[in-house]
Amino acid sequence: MIKSFPLVRAGSYLSIRWLVKKINDRDRLPRRGAVIIAPNHSSLIDGVMITALVNMTRLSPCHTVVQEESFREDFFGYILRCGKCIPVNRQNKESIARMFGLALAYLQKGERVMIFPEGHLNNGVNLRLPRPGAALLALESGAPVLPVGLRGTRDIYAPGQKFNFRARAEINYGKLIDTSAMSRLYHTAEKEERKELVAELSLMIMEQIAELSGVKLHRRMG
Repeated sequence: MIKSFPLVRAGSYLSIRWLVKKINDRDRLPRRGAVIIAPNHSSLIDGVMITALVNMTRLSPCHTVVQEESFREDFFGYILRCGKCIPVNRQNKESIARMFGLALAYLQKGERVMIFPEGHLNNGVNLRLPRPGAALLALESGAPVLPVGLRGTRDIYAPGQKFNFRARAEINYGKLIDTSAMSRLYHTAEKEERKELVAELSLMIMEQIAELSGVKLHRRMG
């Protein structure tokens, strides 16, 4: 499977790229080194789209955190496995811990991890409240975070709807968030201070995502 990855990577890129009409500020994605990619999540195609595009435009793989059940799908599952994506069952504490350990290991090797801060699909109008995963990974590892705004992906493939081959998406890369100073504070902080740092970084990430995606912040974050 590892040997087949370049071919699968190219094939998945070609099958996805024509659905994207525009990619803005792609140079903001570092060519090398650990980075956490944090997009909004409005469509069932978001994870595959970002994974395929990032894998083809930069030199190291993008390890995307994906719900376990997606790995059981024939086409998408094969791409996810070949791309060394990270499965997670958010209802299972052991699965979450395993996901977190794998993601940190990849970041420590200088590779990229993509995780949806919202955890689940939003309604296309308002972002969900962020789960702590993206901020925790950044604070534990010291890796920078790159917020990404996806527009139009819900028109391509919305929950309960057929795939719309005529719709096109736009991808907007945000400004890289340097978390190194916050990470140092996090590792010396007490429990309550750590919670505040996670909340602070989560807000920084979600504010950029809202601006980039055109989807409003959750009312409790506005």
